Amino acid sequence: SLRGDARYDIQTAIHDRDPTVDIIVKDATVQGSEAPTSIANGIHHLDRSEAVDAIVVSRGGGSDSNLQAFNTEQVAEAIVTANTPVVTAIGHTDDRLIADQVADRAAITPTAAGEYLAKSRENFLAREVDQLEQRLETAYETFEQAYDHEQELAEAVERTSAREGLPPTYYKAAILVLLLLLLLMTALWLGVI
Repeated sequence: SLRGDARYDIQTAIHDRDPTVDIIVKDATVQGSEAPTSIANGIHHLDRSEAVDAIVVSRGGGSDSNLQAFNTEQVAEAIVTANTPVVTAIGHTDDRLIADQVADRAAITPTAAGEYLAKSRENFLAREVDQLEQRLETAYETFEQAYDHEQELAEAVERTSAREGLPPTYYKAAILVLLLLLLLMTALWLGVI
């Protein structure tokens, strides 16, 4: 619900950790005969958006009959077939719902779902920065090695051309082309370009 406590609990938990996170809310009917279709359509709608990194399916507590939409095949199928990770936060900790069983992660409360997503984002960003740092360091080391080899080759060309009386520019051009190809292949292999 756009005005439900669960929505505000999730939003507060996320923004307490990282206020820069954009949150998209897709309102859905969560009880009654129309609820399974409404919830499934909401999941499908969010799953199609490239702006969505994770989907939270949530509802505050209620009686067993109020939570039955989350025990339907239609909702379970929408969760299972979603390409976007789905976190559920439905009902109370003692509620056992099919939606929780098929989700990528089941949180015990809406607040716990928000905290989990914010922490997961922090961990993901930290891993991405570490991987990028490693790739740049490897590229720099490869460039240094290639530069050292280029210097050695240039010296060898100088000696060879002096010995054979050939102009060194031909050898230098060939070495430069080989060096550029080596750097390009390394950059492509590392995913830098």
